[in-house]
Amino acid sequence: MTLGTAFAVVVVTLTGGFVVQRVALSEPGGPTFTAVRVGDWFGRYRLVDSTISVNGQASVHGSCLQDWFVVDGSRRRGAVLRLDDGLVVLDVPPHTLVARGGTAAERAVPPLVLLELAGCPRFLQRRIETLAQQRADLGGSDRVLRFTLKGTRVSMALDPDSSLPVGVTVASRNARGTSEIRFRRLTPQIRRSFKAVSLGTS
Repeated sequence: MTLGTAFAVVVVTLTGGFVVQRVALSEPGGPTFTAVRVGDWFGRYRLVDSTISVNGQASVHGSCLQDWFVVDGSRRRGAVLRLDDGLVVLDVPPHTLVARGGTAAERAVPPLVLLELAGCPRFLQRRIETLAQQRADLGGSDRVLRFTLKGTRVSMALDPDSSLPVGVTVASRNARGTSEIRFRRLTPQIRRSFKAVSLGTS
């Protein structure tokens, strides 16, 4: 009788543990699984090229580099976005987000929207991976991933076979834009060209 009871307890314990494991550690599906794959793409690259149009304006080419920057004497990771018409945006968390140059219309667009449209890699990777871990605020299919980032609604167009991000649409209270993005291999020459851009950092 004692052995039978003990055996029953073991069976119940193992079964309960298996169920908890299945619920807690189950493989992500749908938008969550897509977000994991998208985050992996952004984690592989430090340089993204883009063709951006905001608020119906003519398209402009841009490049966003993820790198190390020295701001106020501290070396920190961040991103610099450079558009062909002269606009430069520097984003170095937690307190540096500055922009200069470009057109008056571009300067009226929140820098956050421009960084999203440009596909700045680690900037987007952090947010997407956080949402995937939380399994919240994600929608879409194998062709699009939708999420919200600091008050902006982001729709990311994907290659359906690989989940490679190929375009971004962003909508906020004051701006709406679309872009095509392309991942690029970073070379020493490209990196030096970005380092030549000065935004008051050293």
